[in-house]
Amino acid sequence: MSEKPTIPRPAVAVPGPQYTKDEGIGAALALGQRCMDELRTLARTPGPEGKRGPAGEKGDKGERGEVGKDGPAGHPGKDGIDGRDGERGQKGEPGRNAADLTLLQQYIDERVERTLKAASITTSDGGRTLRWAMGETVHEIKTAVVLDAGVWKEGAAYVAGDAVSHGGSLFIAQGDTSERPGKSDHWRLAVKRGNDGRDHRAEEKRQPDLVRLK
Repeated sequence: MSEKPTIPRPAVAVPGPQYTKDEGIGAALALGQRCMDELRTLARTPGPEGKRGPAGEKGDKGERGEVGKDGPAGHPGKDGIDGRDGERGQKGEPGRNAADLTLLQQYIDERVERTLKAASITTSDGGRTLRWAMGETVHEIKTAVVLDAGVWKEGAAYVAGDAVSHGGSLFIAQGDTSERPGKSDHWRLAVKRGNDGRDHRAEEKRQPDLVRLK
């Protein structure tokens, strides 16, 4: 076997020391400290994101928070574009001739006047019930006018507006009642009985006193 030729290498000049022994130790320590700091920084750097795990159980529903305040009103927007005119509608039917409205109004007035003249108002209880008959239609109107019902009678039925005398006083019924006046709120005292006067005594005739003239 042939031997490889040896390539001569150029001589490299080794520089002389630039630091003292203590300075060299300090530089080595400083370089080691810097390397340790960089390693710690790399250790704190997060690694790649892992795969997402399965979803956990759903927790209890929390309490409802307070309603937030309304935010400030926004700026009004710009006016929109005017819409186009719509299609023209169908032509309406011819209107009614209004020339006979006056005659129609007169006819209505005459009918109302004839109806009112034909109406009748009757009463069978002295004005307590008014029967208003207009054609075949009859309306009854209950009134509460004061009517003289005489002296109050035990067991008799009275209605609102009946006026009775009892115990020297006058009472007016305020509703349907058979109770005794003065003992029930169904009666209103209208005229109270007066107090009895003292017995009359004729005055004795007195002798006139003498009058002396000076």
